[in-house]
Amino acid sequence: MENVYTVRIGGFDLSLYSSETAEYTNKIAEEVDRRIKEITSVNPSVSLTNAALLVAMDLADELLKLETGTDNMRAQLKDYLDDSTKAIAERDEARRMSERLKDELLTLKIELSNKK
Repeated sequence: MENVYTVRIGGFDLSLYSSETAEYTNKIAEEVDRRIKEITSVNPSVSLTNAALLVAMDLADELLKLETGTDNMRAQLKDYLDDSTKAIAERDEARRMSERLKDELLTLKIELSNKK
């Protein structure tokens, strides 16, 4: 269900439709407003539109870097899972071989004791 919220960004009230909570929506608006104020405080001649575009570019940059990092982590996790699966298969094969060798050793001990 979408809710209507009014937030203040760059000195302007903005009505938003969001399925998120008021707290979350306000938190996002406060972050955008903070970044706009940061840009305009450093350079007061920057228009609100340009400041908003710079904030949008900065946020898009952060998003793309996070997506790239996430993709890298997924690939790394897949490699770890593949290695883990291979190690488990090797462990299971080693256990089977160990059991076969124990059985073979027992058979040889029995044969040796029967020869005495």
